[in-house]
Amino acid sequence: MFKNYLVIFDVDGVLSATGPIHFQSWAKMARYDAKVKFTRDFFEETFGQQSIPITRKLVGPEVDQALVKKWADLKEHYYREMVKDKLEPLPGAIQLIRSLKNHGFKLAVGSSGPFENVELLLTSLNIKQFFDIVITAEDVKNGKPAPDVFLIAATRLRIKPENCVVIEDAPVGIEAAIRANMSSIALTTTHPKGELQNANLIARDLSHIGVNDIMKLLKLNSSEII
Repeated sequence: MFKNYLVIFDVDGVLSATGPIHFQSWAKMARYDAKVKFTRDFFEETFGQQSIPITRKLVGPEVDQALVKKWADLKEHYYREMVKDKLEPLPGAIQLIRSLKNHGFKLAVGSSGPFENVELLLTSLNIKQFFDIVITAEDVKNGKPAPDVFLIAATRLRIKPENCVVIEDAPVGIEAAIRANMSSIALTTTHPKGELQNANLIARDLSHIGVNDIMKLLKLNSSEII
């Protein structure tokens, strides 16, 4: 079993197609609370980052930090209210998680989202029990593209970075994986292939990824099963 190897999953756009509802919740907060314009281009540029830095970019440097945090929290509240009965797994997600677990891989979540968002998704999809550790925005000082979220997961599970594979959908997540010295798989669920070229492997969704693909990235073969 591959107990000394770790696969780290991002959440939004990897396990579930939450992007449209994130956009709606951002647009609602921007219009009714911050009273600023929120565009599709801005959303795509910042998707995958933490909500407080995104809010700061949205409203500018003059706004008090306490108000920025209030608006960021409101956005996440709107998101959870909108998404709570609509969460479905993306194709292949449950199957890959089960297969990796059956092969003995360690599994982690590495998300820029708040704990409440991630907890809601994992519970709704009934997959929380498969993960050895869950790292969210509250656990890190620096969000993606900094490598902190992935390095913390590996450190706490005592796995070497070179023994880790990150599965992401956003360019900032792929950059974070590279900075962490980890292999990466990019899914084109939220960004086009051209923006994800730095990943080691690119696929449409997790239905196109199997345990053998993970093993190849980690240069493993069946003779190394422990």
